[in-house]
Amino acid sequence: MGDKRLERKAKQARRDVRRAKKRDRESRPDTTFRDVIRKTVTGRHPLSLLGMASYLLHRVTPDPLDYPKVESDAGFLDRFVTGMIGERNRETTALLAVLAELLLDDPGLQLRCREAVAERDNPLPQWITALPQIEVYRAVRLADVLGDADELVIGARLDGKHELTAAVLVDHNALSSVIDAIVMSEPIGVGIARTAESGSDTNVVEMTLADARTWIEDALSEPAFTRATRTWTQSRPLIQWLVRQLPEGGAHRPSTDWAAAGELCDRFFATDAASPFTDPGHRDLLLELFETGCGDPLRWSEIRVERAIGRPCLDDFYGRLEVVLDAPDLLRAYIPYAHAQSGIRDELTARTIATLDKLRSPYKREMLRQAERGDYLDAG
Repeated sequence: MGDKRLERKAKQARRDVRRAKKRDRESRPDTTFRDVIRKTVTGRHPLSLLGMASYLLHRVTPDPLDYPKVESDAGFLDRFVTGMIGERNRETTALLAVLAELLLDDPGLQLRCREAVAERDNPLPQWITALPQIEVYRAVRLADVLGDADELVIGARLDGKHELTAAVLVDHNALSSVIDAIVMSEPIGVGIARTAESGSDTNVVEMTLADARTWIEDALSEPAFTRATRTWTQSRPLIQWLVRQLPEGGAHRPSTDWAAAGELCDRFFATDAASPFTDPGHRDLLLELFETGCGDPLRWSEIRVERAIGRPCLDDFYGRLEVVLDAPDLLRAYIPYAHAQSGIRDELTARTIATLDKLRSPYKREMLRQAERGDYLDAG
């Protein structure tokens, strides 16, 4: 009896060890690269694998327009793809197939990926084989009423059923460059409806697909002077690929109509609000201030005002010092007039004026300090 009890205890101990090992394997986090790819391939939505491929491409190929500049290893991407080609399994086949689509600017490496996929018999999800036929069907601009930014949104459909929505945020106070972007797994109409229902100070403007491509590519060509967000880091190659699916030949973002701006100035200076500003240099000063921010003479935000006079430099203005010192007062008289023309609500105007009032004294002190130091050469 004793021997049998010992034997049963030994068997139970072996079972306990096996069960503990199994529990350990199941509870241990996935750490291998193949495991990570497997999760994205078997995810509910293609965005899992698309986002991962996009993130990998950005990590190994820093954008030359990024600031501060990131030094890149020119051969790293080639070595990475070589490593994926050497791993012959379903997961790497799927990743190579997606990379073959996103590698827009490296046709040689793109061809290597496609040849590697063609040589294998691993089955691919239908949406991957349908990537070249992606349908980009709608483009919308969410325009901030004060002109600070535009969010350019494009809606796409994969394999007739998987929705993708890409949103690109363009900051007009930062050279109209991209400051953030994201790709979502929802139809474009869902996000647009949320914006419309929120009652926010945003105008929803339909765009042609060609115009959306031109606007986004123009913004992408500008250097970014802000630290890249995590979503933008992950989304850049994927968004660039989506944009390339749009038709070419769109119109660029309209530039300032200086003839119309001059007429606007003339109308303002004919009002009672402009009566304190009688020097001809005041008109030139206002036209120079129009060149700040979004460049729209009728839209003035707190940020635009801060960028215009919050960090004053006499080199930015031309004319007599007495006129330049009037910049805050001139804007304080002009902005309510401009916002009345463009229908901007009073609460937003009041916020801009409050910011302007805070900046008025520091602006004048700094201008006088620069003049006393000899930084200002009066051209008059």
